[in-house]
Amino acid sequence: NDALRYYLLRETVFGQDGNFSRDALITRYNADLANGLGNLASRTVSMIERYLDGGIPPATESAEFCVEVEKTIGASRIKFENFDFSGATGEIWDLISCVDKFISDAKPWELAGHESEKQRLQQILYDAAETTRIIAVLAHSVIPEATQRIWEQLGQPGKLADVRIDQLEWGGLKPGTKIGKPEAVFPRVDKKEASERIEAMENEIRNPGASAPASVPAGTGSGEMSGAAAAAGPAKITIEDFAKVELRVGVIKSAERIQRADKLLKILVDIGDEVRQVLAGIALSYAPEDLVGRKVVVVTNLAPRKMRGLESNGMLLAAAAGADGKPVLCTFAEDIAPGSKVK
Repeated sequence: NDALRYYLLRETVFGQDGNFSRDALITRYNADLANGLGNLASRTVSMIERYLDGGIPPATESAEFCVEVEKTIGASRIKFENFDFSGATGEIWDLISCVDKFISDAKPWELAGHESEKQRLQQILYDAAETTRIIAVLAHSVIPEATQRIWEQLGQPGKLADVRIDQLEWGGLKPGTKIGKPEAVFPRVDKKEASERIEAMENEIRNPGASAPASVPAGTGSGEMSGAAAAAGPAKITIEDFAKVELRVGVIKSAERIQRADKLLKILVDIGDEVRQVLAGIALSYAPEDLVGRKVVVVTNLAPRKMRGLESNGMLLAAAAGADGKPVLCTFAEDIAPGSKVK
């Protein structure tokens, strides 16, 4: 959702016609979101965790950024108020490029470990983190989900939507604040795979249910693939057909029950380059606490679907055991890294 919002508001002058293409969307995603804002947030938080024990360093009033930040706040506010969303996002992303270049030129990784350079290292990382905080506030109306996650990674409390742009100023990050876990908010995507996923989503919108896998029994509401159902159909497929399904090793990070859904569990699964939310109909077979750390097989290029008001981004593979079709998760006996492809 964030990627599409950003693309439409950045590419199209509000009130006028605009062009849309999958290639342009994916290019913008990788260039501006993955390599731009996502990379800035990830590298900043990661370096604070690695070099400063996960704590925000002392505040600075660096001339390198105060003037530039104040200029961007003012310019983007005026453009937002005049419905110039393309111009406002352009101002914000110019600031992202500026701080990205600043980090690359300053090379904080070369200063780490040298006591004589500690103050300079702290200054660089405070400037980068504080600018990232301000960017998150300015960009929130355009990409609300990702900026909220960046806000939390910077150790900031509450909802970002409650922070007013007209009260935004330098120095909001408090020294000593513990940052959250660094996670990629915009993992880079492969153009071909992303285009195929978008196409599958479009087909699902045009023909609801038509792209649902035949191996999932209708009406179960489950997110696992049933071995019994898959065996029922005698039709043969080619190796090219099978290659369209992307299977990866996943490690379950958390699992919890869903209210008023006896069979469903909400599962967060690490697939190597990101953590996915998957809804799986295995609650009658597995207790949530027993799933954490388990390695599973995940279908990662399945079009998202909504169940019980939650989105499921993938599917866990399972066999159906016994007459009652009890799901048994596919797993691994040997140690294998999350994200490894299953072939």
